[in-house]
Amino acid sequence: MVRGIAMVCSLSCCPPTPTAYCFIIPLEMAFEIESRLLRRRFLAGAAAALALPRLSAQQEPAAYGLTALLDGSGMVPIPAGEFRMGSAGGEADEAPVHRVRIGHDFEIGKFEVSQAQWETVMLDPHAKAGAVRTTPQGATVGSNPSHFKGASLPVESVSWDDIQVFFARLNARDREHTYRLPTEAEWEYACKDDANGLAERAWYKDNSGDGTEPVGGKQPNARGLYDALGNVAEWVQDWYGHDYYAESPAADPPGPASGSYRVFRGGSWLDSAKYCRITARNFEFPVSRLHNVGFRVVRVLTNAERR
Repeated sequence: MVRGIAMVCSLSCCPPTPTAYCFIIPLEMAFEIESRLLRRRFLAGAAAALALPRLSAQQEPAAYGLTALLDGSGMVPIPAGEFRMGSAGGEADEAPVHRVRIGHDFEIGKFEVSQAQWETVMLDPHAKAGAVRTTPQGATVGSNPSHFKGASLPVESVSWDDIQVFFARLNARDREHTYRLPTEAEWEYACKDDANGLAERAWYKDNSGDGTEPVGGKQPNARGLYDALGNVAEWVQDWYGHDYYAESPAADPPGPASGSYRVFRGGSWLDSAKYCRITARNFEFPVSRLHNVGFRVVRVLTNAERR
């Protein structure tokens, strides 16, 4: 039986002049060599694909780093306007539905505050050994407090009081703006969205895998805000008042003057769909640190800039 043959040529590029070399090998061997080369290329490509995570634009480090807050690229402008706040079909503290006027423009974070942002603000490379940051009540505020760790994950396990320490340090970096929590009315106005399809927009009990996910991994709402529902619930500025909506002023309601609890909104990875609603309200002591509660920033121009 006569076997096929193949001619394999190579080119030597060594000086002084290139030289071509040719070899005659059995055809079966040529096929085997080609097959091995193709297999190696496939495996190399598969390994590279596994080694490199496919990040969305929202999960790129620049999107969830501190610079995105300071230069405004991570903020969404919200114009002044009116809306109907509350729900007639929700819990008792969501009623009555009432018209609210937001009388000023503001910006709100495109994403929930990430662990990278929290850590950058709270770390102090020049601090003395053993130095700690504390709330006015004396609680130590950590630079990496979250239960679920990851730079692109939303910060959680931060109390309302802890967040005030964060804002004091953040405001020291930018004299042109004031950073703070949104009021409850500002939050609902910015996050209001009548779109359906919770699974496409939120990480909640049915799809979260019992933990947080990187910020910006779901579809945004109509304003361009990510994770307005789910992932972590979000502290807002207001004290909680069960019947506050019945007495709320029509323009820029600030919430009750005092109380025992602070409000958080939006539902979280831990909550069922019932509680991942824009109008749903929840509350806790301002010293409480919960694995499913974080926050989103609002910034406004300083008084001097407004004038």
